[in-house]
Amino acid sequence: MPDLVSDTVSDAASDADVYGLLRLGGIDVALPLSALREVVPRPATLTDLPVVAPGLVGAMGLRSLVLPVVDLRPLLERPDDVLPDQVVVVVAYGGRVVGLVADEVRGVTRVPHDDRLPLSAADGRLLVTHAFQHEDGATPISILDAEVLLSLPGVPTVAEQVASEPVVDTVAATGLAGSRSITLVRCGPQVLALEVGDIHTTIPLAGVDPSLLTGGACVGQTVYSGREVAVVDPLTLLGLPPLPEEDLGAGVVLEIGRGLVVLAVSELVELRGTGAGILPVPAYGALRPELLLGMVELDEAACLVLDGAALRSDAQLLSLAAVNTDVHPAAGAVGTGPAVAGEVASGRGPSYVTFTAGISLASPLTQVSEILPFPQALTPTAADQVLGLTVHRGRVVPVVCLSTLLGHPPLSRAASSCLLLVEVDDEPLAFAVDALGGIEPLTWTDPASTERPLLVDVARAAHDAPLVQVAGSDKLVPDLDLPAIARSVRGSTQEGEMLRETSSGSPELLSGSDREPMVAA
Repeated sequence: MPDLVSDTVSDAASDADVYGLLRLGGIDVALPLSALREVVPRPATLTDLPVVAPGLVGAMGLRSLVLPVVDLRPLLERPDDVLPDQVVVVVAYGGRVVGLVADEVRGVTRVPHDDRLPLSAADGRLLVTHAFQHEDGATPISILDAEVLLSLPGVPTVAEQVASEPVVDTVAATGLAGSRSITLVRCGPQVLALEVGDIHTTIPLAGVDPSLLTGGACVGQTVYSGREVAVVDPLTLLGLPPLPEEDLGAGVVLEIGRGLVVLAVSELVELRGTGAGILPVPAYGALRPELLLGMVELDEAACLVLDGAALRSDAQLLSLAAVNTDVHPAAGAVGTGPAVAGEVASGRGPSYVTFTAGISLASPLTQVSEILPFPQALTPTAADQVLGLTVHRGRVVPVVCLSTLLGHPPLSRAASSCLLLVEVDDEPLAFAVDALGGIEPLTWTDPASTERPLLVDVARAAHDAPLVQVAGSDKLVPDLDLPAIARSVRGSTQEGEMLRETSSGSPELLSGSDREPMVAA
């Protein structure tokens, strides 16, 4: 029998456990994946057994196994109607298994040990051991006790069959041979799979909000755990036709770097083992083979299995995860200096994007039209101060190194490097920066700095800029005026072109009064 729990990420198992999320008669419950073997459709009819026991509804054939099936809904005083698309969850404990009727499988989640609240009763054992809060505390979920479930009075259980395939009994026993646990998700017409250990949790995704991060594989943002998190279309990420917007239904939350990213999917299909294993995909058979573990055979087809480690090191996903934004930052959570009046004083000041370009910096989020991953390649150009050119949304965008402009060593490109796109007079310019810090509300600014100083020397822009502080940081950083720097770069570049034209004798020269000003307020 395939095991749903082998190969779960071992570093997460030390301080958190992974659970399958089920719904029984309108009640949300969780089952440890160490006890969850597989999920199969409920047969149209179950075979009666010559046994009478509370909750026992019959038996079903599962390969060579006769599996007793229990329904907890009558024990919980819930309607026990046979509903469409019900499933039977194969639950194991102590080498024995039984089937459990569930209305649906809602996904998987990882729960830190400290987030679980023990449950007990004075008059006997409970069907549940702990409870925890899911989806920002909006949904309390109880954890089923597999041992109690397989010890219900009069309910028969059968021995777990392990001869056909080696299995692993617990999450802690990772790394042994056996079937690997995967979650199947449908993305429009395509079915994809991820290993269970790569998933932080799964959430409903009724819609996606617009975001300045939108572009490429990012389709917008959603709110999870009190933060705005980028939503990514995995099909676009793989170079496949995009997921239709009307087909969004669920999200798979991944931990990427210091933040989170949500993969948009249509629905969770099932939790299962990989059976015969994951088959490699030839490199020339996929547009982005580095993001794939391979393919796994299903009953009627096959599906691609995403590589969790590759997703966690993908440059675009790292950039998106780095800018998770607090939805409701705590008032006065950070800041020791005197706060100005209004929104800043209440801790709900305007949003700032923080980043590094030789030093730590911040700029108003309104100055940045988009945040883009660093291109794989730039088209060379001879223009002064311009690293190269790229094309974005049908427009040519010059890319300049911000740290070089500010008098610091040039950017050394890394996975965290990205571009801050700025629009000046309807013309785009992208600042290449070392890394993003995040998007946070302003919590303090110098009350004496009511107006930005005139930008005279770009190299001194950070030195002359007013200092600000944002939520989540105890440091004061320069408040950089990106549009002013962009105007200065554009003006100096155009002046350099005019000087070259003068030296070459070009007749098309601008007079001094027609030149773009190099200094902007």
